[in-house]
Order: sequence, then C-alpha cells, then structure tokens
Amino acid sequence: MKSKAVVLTSSLFSLCVAVFLLTACKDNVYTMLDDYNSHYEPATNMDIVINPGDSGFREEFMLDPTYFVSSEGSINVAAPYNCRSYEWSFYKIIYHQQGGQSYIYSTLVDITAGLDFYSGFGTDKREFRAYVPKSRISAEEPLIPGTYILHLKVIGNNGIEYKDWCSIVIYDQVYGQESFFKED
Repeated sequence: MKSKAVVLTSSLFSLCVAVFLLTACKDNVYTMLDDYNSHYEPATNMDIVINPGDSGFREEFMLDPTYFVSSEGSINVAAPYNCRSYEWSFYKIIYHQQGGQSYIYSTLVDITAGLDFYSGFGTDKREFRAYVPKSRISAEEPLIPGTYILHLKVIGNNGIEYKDWCSIVIYDQVYGQESFFKED
C-alpha cells in the first residue's frame, strides 16, 4: 500500500511541476520572435536613406564601385528611392592597341538590349536584375566572364539629372574544385 502512495504522490508532484512550468512561461512563439527581431534594424532603414535632391546626397555614391556576380547567377543592383525616372545601360569594354603595347585605349559598346531581364525589371526600373546565363552580347556571343560597365542615370524629384557607374565583374563559377583557395 505504501508503494502505491509513493507512486501516486510522485506522479502528482510531477504533474504539478509540469503545470507550473507551462503556466509560468509567459512567452509564446510570437513573443520570442518579436524579442529576437527587436535586436536588429530593418534591411532598409528609410530614416537614414538619402535620396536624390536631399541634403547630403552625392551622385557618386548611388552605386558601389564594383559588384561581383557568378557566370551562373544574376546581376542585382538597386538605385536610390524616390526618383522620377531610372535609366540603366550595360557596356562591354573593347580594348584597342595602337602602335605596339605602348598605347592601349578602350571603347564601350552598349549591350543592354541583349540582357535577359527578370519579369517586371528592365532598363527603366529602380532595380536592375538580369540573368547572366541567358544574356547575350550579340546573337552569336553569350555574356561571358569578364569586366563590364553598368551606368545609371536618374532624374530626382527635384528634376535634376544624376549619374553614376560601376564595374560588374562576372566570374566563372567553379563547382567541386577543392583546391581553389589552396596553394600548390
């Protein structure tokens, strides 16, 4: 009889502890997520974004100097917010050599028309999103690894034109190469 009382008492004690623990926790999944997220700022804090025409805006900072993208990836670049219009141009650099190796100059060829833009994106949108594997330099030539120039022209809400440019470096994607970062 004593063993049944001990089992019943220990079971009752375990049940009381479980009930206490369940009712003592005031947090649920949503309050825990809110607490976790409160330690971070949003990706775009609109309070600190400077738009064309705002005090302190500098057109040469609309784009970073260089962006890198895999030959199997997408070019994803965004312009400032709150502009009347956006115009993107994508250029291939053609190098010319004149009179030996002492003088090399380059020209830019606009290849924007050959890019494969994601649905809803193009040369007149705030975001420039093009898929590299399906993009073309010409009908015969795919967009290959190399350095290209991306030019941005925006018209701010103040009616003033702003321009900036950047380099887009497309690198050849390498899969399964274990010694890629190791010295031989």
